[in-house]
Amino acid sequence: MTAQAKAKQHQTISHGKIFIKNNHDYSHEVKLFKIAAQMEKDKISNIFIVTAIKTALEFEGVADLLNLWSEEDEQNEKKEIISDIQDMIDACNQKKTSEEVYVKFNDLDAIANNIRAFKDSLYQKVMEQGGISKLAELTGIPQPSLSRFFNSNAMPRRATVLKIGV
Repeated sequence: MTAQAKAKQHQTISHGKIFIKNNHDYSHEVKLFKIAAQMEKDKISNIFIVTAIKTALEFEGVADLLNLWSEEDEQNEKKEIISDIQDMIDACNQKKTSEEVYVKFNDLDAIANNIRAFKDSLYQKVMEQGGISKLAELTGIPQPSLSRFFNSNAMPRRATVLKIGV
């Protein structure tokens, strides 16, 4: 049977409209799109929403976090969940596995100080250019994620630094 014949076999014509019959349950996708509308009402950037939904369609963990966000009532907790979603998006979008880098224990303090100095100097530049809210708007990275980025001594993800630097 040709592909065209198969397609006709799965179509029903009713009042001049074509309806596709298939066994796929779209409720998962519909729920994600409803969450996207809810996020838009909460004034979350469109770039973040689209990226989150696209990633959630492929990775169940992101979908779970989106569901958790939609069910949460407390704003501070919702902001934390947004940060977690951003972290998962970054992790899911890393295409290559990087080589493990081994660091000597005695070097950890120096590395932490270098990271802190880098973030502090970057923070000053961000503040000169309009602040974290402006950066969130320009990059699509949620403001809570950026705050977490600047306030922690953790090694920044390459994807985050590249988004900020652009």
